[in-house]
Amino acid sequence: MSDGDELIESTGVDPWAAHLPGQELVPAYLTSRFAAQYRAIVDVMVEAQDTSLTGMSFDEVAARLRAWVGERAGPQIADRLVHDEVFSLDARLDSLVRWAVLTRWQEPARTGEDFLRRRDRFQLTPTAARLHTFWTLELGADEDAAADLTLAPRAIHDRLHEFAAAIRQRRFPAAAAEYQQIITLHHGMAVAARSWQRSLAHALSGGPDPDKQEVLWRTLQSYVGMWGEQVDIHTPAVAALMADIDPVLTESAWRACVRGALADDAPDSVVDPQVQRWMRTWTALQGWFGGADGQARRLRRQLRDLVAPWARNMHILMDTGGALTRRGELLALAGAIERAPDDETAWRMWDTAIGVFPARHLLIAADSADEHATAWADAAPAPITARYREHGQRAAVGKRIKAIDNSVGRATARRARTAALAQRREAEATLAARSGTELADWAELSEPELRMLLELFAIARGTRGETLRSGVTEDGRWQVTLNAPIDDAPTTLTCPHGRFVTRNWHFTLEPLKG
Repeated sequence: MSDGDELIESTGVDPWAAHLPGQELVPAYLTSRFAAQYRAIVDVMVEAQDTSLTGMSFDEVAARLRAWVGERAGPQIADRLVHDEVFSLDARLDSLVRWAVLTRWQEPARTGEDFLRRRDRFQLTPTAARLHTFWTLELGADEDAAADLTLAPRAIHDRLHEFAAAIRQRRFPAAAAEYQQIITLHHGMAVAARSWQRSLAHALSGGPDPDKQEVLWRTLQSYVGMWGEQVDIHTPAVAALMADIDPVLTESAWRACVRGALADDAPDSVVDPQVQRWMRTWTALQGWFGGADGQARRLRRQLRDLVAPWARNMHILMDTGGALTRRGELLALAGAIERAPDDETAWRMWDTAIGVFPARHLLIAADSADEHATAWADAAPAPITARYREHGQRAAVGKRIKAIDNSVGRATARRARTAALAQRREAEATLAARSGTELADWAELSEPELRMLLELFAIARGTRGETLRSGVTEDGRWQVTLNAPIDDAPTTLTCPHGRFVTRNWHFTLEPLKG
């Protein structure tokens, strides 16, 4: 089968399509060689839906597209790109309509002038709008959604407790309100878990590299920082609550809950699907928190088992077992030379790969004393043992490869740590000298002082609504206290690289006696 047989416009019947879902043309605009043009048009159409649901005329699309390109590439480049000689908006819109990305219709003609102008209007199809929104979503959106679910297990436990109480007291509208919050939390948890598991599946595939190691470490930190403790604490309590209330949740109870969330005269055609969906969510929650193989515990085990390969791969990347090795590249070069069609090509590949570096010969002990004076070019081929093929870089014969010398890097790191510690101590001293004053009275801050102040702001925690916030630094040396201003007025602190706007706190930094 040639590549042309798989093009969008190609003809032919796939026997699979008679039994399974087949070709979808909506994503075709993402794979076209004019994908940049199509994506710009669809971006413009998606933005227009935020302000109007009546579609866009041809002239409106053209005008907005020129402005859209100008905002991103500049007016001069936009004028050149949308010129008729290099860009055919008609053809692009026709293709998008053919691929079911756009719907096209005509406005009715009410005057004579209407018959003389172009009356086409265009609107994105729902499938295309959802696809483009998904495709342009920021890659960190799943992580941001997960960050918003820091206390999801605890919140589900609290909502389940209220839901169970409302069910037993037959307060079905209240039970429905609690359960709808549980559905939202469960959906967010499932999205975050799938995001983490997709990242893990990619990062654990193939050989290790720095990018994959960064993904693994970030995923592990995200889980431990947000869910680890919450899942460990609340999973048994959630499972016990669900087991206790499950016998009461008959189909009639679910139906009463759903009707409590809908209008009194809601027909059965609306109630029945909702009942089934709520029951499926309950089953999914049981799969999350119930049993020894629940999704929450399974995810925890996956993250636990991640530590060993992460540490092993990091050891491989940073140290390679204590020795420098290019075994993989040399084996690839040897394979390429072996497949060369003739000796001249093989030597040319060798010279290209090695360059000006001389060949390094393997030293093998001679069988007899007479052979010590034999030149390597005249010597017979030496046998290469299986052990040397597997552990050549650590074999006892030949020249040993030197270990990595990290002394310069370690010395540099020590100097950097010492300098950073000195800056921190100086920042602590200057901030302590400003203790007992309001931020509005402060002079310009240095960068180390600003970093130290932001750290102290994060430490000084308080309950919402309270005017006093206080906390102790991790090393136990300082206690920071912030008092809110009476008029809640903001102030601006200046630093060499910008400004920091915050409330005009009354700042106190006191040393703690050890």
